[in-house]
Amino acid sequence: MTEDVYDNLPEDNEQAFVVLEAHFREILTQELSNEESNYSIWMHRADYANRIIAAARSLDILFIKDFRPPPSSNRDDSDYFIELDRVVSNLLIQIKINHARRRKTFSVHLDAPEKKKIHFYITQIRDCVAKSNLDNPKKEAIFGKLSSLQTEVDRDRTRFEIIADATRRLAGMAGDFEKEGLRPYLKYILLLFGEVDAAKEAEQRQLPAPNERKQLEAPREAEETKSSRHRNGPDDDIPF
Repeated sequence: MTEDVYDNLPEDNEQAFVVLEAHFREILTQELSNEESNYSIWMHRADYANRIIAAARSLDILFIKDFRPPPSSNRDDSDYFIELDRVVSNLLIQIKINHARRRKTFSVHLDAPEKKKIHFYITQIRDCVAKSNLDNPKKEAIFGKLSSLQTEVDRDRTRFEIIADATRRLAGMAGDFEKEGLRPYLKYILLLFGEVDAAKEAEQRQLPAPNERKQLEAPREAEETKSSRHRNGPDDDIPF
């Protein structure tokens, strides 16, 4: 198992769990694809269960972190894996919906005219840099950042942290604006950021206030069977 998946997990625990679950399920699918023995199939499914429960405990994911361990043999699995899959699927859907809604708070939809303006600003910055006294490595670094910025603007929803990081880095890369012949450079950076900010303000006026972060809810059947399970054992110019 590659360690890269752990090194590159999102900071948010729930999003990290989504990434790990997909990783563990891919491993399970690959393992099951060449198995015919019932015992081997059970072992692979038990390994998946142990991995997903361990991840949930480490990331403090409700309901799954306290899920009972897999049965000790393939004769006792009954509906265990069906129930685990149902609980995991239920929580994954909740996590994805909740995070999709929260992402809207930190992003903005840019319409075609707004994108056209921002692309104009990016072009002006690029032209300004090309004509400047900057050395070639610094120019190429700025061009790369501008390309990334342009890609972000073309998304359905443009993320604020990407725009803020790009504009901050672009300003930092320029250094001494006057010395390098980049006097118009900063103006277009500010105009670009202002266009995104204005679009978000307009969007917020049309949307209700964002909800507080919802706590994950237990699948109904899992909640109803919880007590019985415990009883049974452990579990210049702009043309606009």
